[in-house]
Amino acid sequence: RGRRDTAEESLHLACLLSKPPEENASGRFPRGCLVIAFAEMHRTSLFGAPILGRVALTCFSKHVRSSGRSFHRSNKLHLPESNVAAAATRSNSVTDTNESYTAGTGWSVRQLRKTKTGLEILWDNDEKSLFHYEWLYRNRPDVFFTCGQNMQKPTARMEADVNGISAAIASDGDTLRLKWDDSGSPESFFKLAWLRQCAYSKSWLSKLATARKPVPIRTRAAAEISCVEYDYVMQDDRGVKEWLENVNRDGLCLMRGVPLTPGTVSTVAERIGPVMQTIYGTQFDVQAVQDPINVAYSNEGLDLHQDLAYYESPPALQHLHCLRFDASIVGGESTFADGFHCAELLRECDPQAFHTLCRVPATFQKIHYDRPDPVHLQHKRPHLAVNHQNDVVGVFWAPPFEGPLQVPEEDVLEYFRAYNVFAQLIEAHDGGETRLETKLEPGVLVTFNNRRMLHGRSRFHEESTGGRHLQGCYTSMEVYVNRLRVLQNRVLNASLRSPGIPITRVGDQDFS
Repeated sequence: RGRRDTAEESLHLACLLSKPPEENASGRFPRGCLVIAFAEMHRTSLFGAPILGRVALTCFSKHVRSSGRSFHRSNKLHLPESNVAAAATRSNSVTDTNESYTAGTGWSVRQLRKTKTGLEILWDNDEKSLFHYEWLYRNRPDVFFTCGQNMQKPTARMEADVNGISAAIASDGDTLRLKWDDSGSPESFFKLAWLRQCAYSKSWLSKLATARKPVPIRTRAAAEISCVEYDYVMQDDRGVKEWLENVNRDGLCLMRGVPLTPGTVSTVAERIGPVMQTIYGTQFDVQAVQDPINVAYSNEGLDLHQDLAYYESPPALQHLHCLRFDASIVGGESTFADGFHCAELLRECDPQAFHTLCRVPATFQKIHYDRPDPVHLQHKRPHLAVNHQNDVVGVFWAPPFEGPLQVPEEDVLEYFRAYNVFAQLIEAHDGGETRLETKLEPGVLVTFNNRRMLHGRSRFHEESTGGRHLQGCYTSMEVYVNRLRVLQNRVLNASLRSPGIPITRVGDQDFS
């Protein structure tokens, strides 16, 4: 039906649909036909369909084997007739290293092949993964403590003779059994799903990079800012998951129906985890005051920027709750731009400028002694960060909080040229792909990724009887990512100790 179920809902649906006919309430569909349809609904996420499909097909295959049918999973599902004996024979066998093997797990192995350096796996979709023996040895499941820590010594090395190593698929069809030698040393058992997710072939790493690349909201067909309801988020973890997934996908999300009670912004943020303590406390008020400790606490316009770029680890999420925005206020619209998208535009239009801003460190600082709690913070780093594959993994842009450039003389002029090109892309007012604008209303809360989305506002004018009042707080990167990934993976991936469903890059400079 084109529905976008949550992972939990889809898993429940799959389990129901994969029951035998006598347990399937509708009785109208052959077993398994809707499992594939359900998996297809999640093709937007690289791991959505395979992981959910693996769980669904595993449930399905148990019923199929018990009924005397066998099946082979390729790009399409086939249901050839078979007999009970053949199915039982296959289900109880251990496959030799060079023998093909298929199973209903969604992670089928077609062939295992030993090489001089490692074990090569040919998966059922014709992709190959090489797992070096040293890599497998370092990741033996039995060396991990129950809480997930690797307990082997950092100096440990594989001492087994490569010629003595043997590998086979266990009878459950989901596990690789690795025998290191004939000396009686313990065997190692690796879940195929775990191996698949942790693979490091060029093709797989390329797919991961594609899955993690941010897609700017203005380039999508439905370019409006996504929205969730306050009650849903506060009462149900599925609401929290939807909220955080919207922020991860688009960079920001609105929340409506938020009570006009001071302090509510922190209560909402605590649905993710502890609020981040900063030099502004755990919560701050954005309203025009005399002698402000930040220009945001005035009626001045703010160019697009990130908050606390002078921190070693700036906040991930910023939450702003509109408590008051009188009709008499002129201006004060909130503006946003996708910093990652701006960086890619710079790469396209001026590769030299892109390279310069990846290499030359800017000075980010907050030096302010004339305040109750004096601040002297300074951090130097380039505006853009890329990983080993030259993918953008970090953006740092905060013109109001930049200090003197201190770099080799030959870099100065090129830095300012590149800086100017990037600034023009960011501040473009031509209604192009980079800029979003919205006017917050009382009862609306906006959450955005401060490491990805640059934010600002237009200058506003207050009448003597009018006022504009926002309350805000921050969530750290670790708290945000942890909550999102636990909500996405705890049902399907908790026991695998694997990377799980990849999330859109969040600007934390993670190289994956």
